[in-house]
Amino acid sequence: MSALADYIAAWKTNETERIIATVVDDVVIAESFGPVYYGRERVREWCEQWNEEGSRVLEWSITREFRAGDVLVAEWRFEYHQAGEDRAFLGATIAVERDGKIAELREYAVTDDLYTWEGEWK
Repeated sequence: MSALADYIAAWKTNETERIIATVVDDVVIAESFGPVYYGRERVREWCEQWNEEGSRVLEWSITREFRAGDVLVAEWRFEYHQAGEDRAFLGATIAVERDGKIAELREYAVTDDLYTWEGEWK
C-alpha cells in the first residue's frame, strides 16, 4: 500500500492519531476547498476540529492510483458528513512520499456533476 492509500484509509477511520502517523513533520497539505496546512501539528488541529464539529468521512474510494518515483497520484470519490449534511464529489490527489509517509499533498475536486456534452454547455 502506498503512503497515499494509508492516508486515505486513516481518514476513513476518523482517528486523528492514525491520520497524523501517515504524514512527515513538515508536511504541506492543500485541500481541494482551498485551505493549506503546514506541518504535522497544524494537520492535527485540523483533524481535531473536524471531529469536534461532528464531521466524518463516510467513504473515500480510490478508483485509480499510480506511482512515478516518489510521486503518487490517485483519482477518487469522497463522501462525507459535515454541518448536518451528507455530501459527495469526485477528485484527485497528487502527493509526494518521503520515508514512506506523505510529505506534500494537493487535492483537486470536480466542481459539478459530470455529463455527456451534446453541443451545449450546462
